[in-house]
Amino acid sequence: MNAFHVCGGLLALWALLVSYLGVTRENFPATDRAMKLVGAISVTLAVLAIGSAIYTGATEKKEPAGEPGVILPLF
Repeated sequence: MNAFHVCGGLLALWALLVSYLGVTRENFPATDRAMKLVGAISVTLAVLAIGSAIYTGATEKKEPAGEPGVILPLF
């Protein structure tokens, strides 16, 4: 498990929570301060998920490809 899995999972859970609250509560978020807080958390989690995906992709160790011309069985 890497940082992207954690950040992406948190972002997904946050999105589910915000959508649930938005559907079940007519005045969600109730105040301007709450709206800014929800937006700030959403942007922060999205930036963390995207940034960790980029970092993981850039630092991932590449495995050498198989020998050319070798056909592997499918089963």
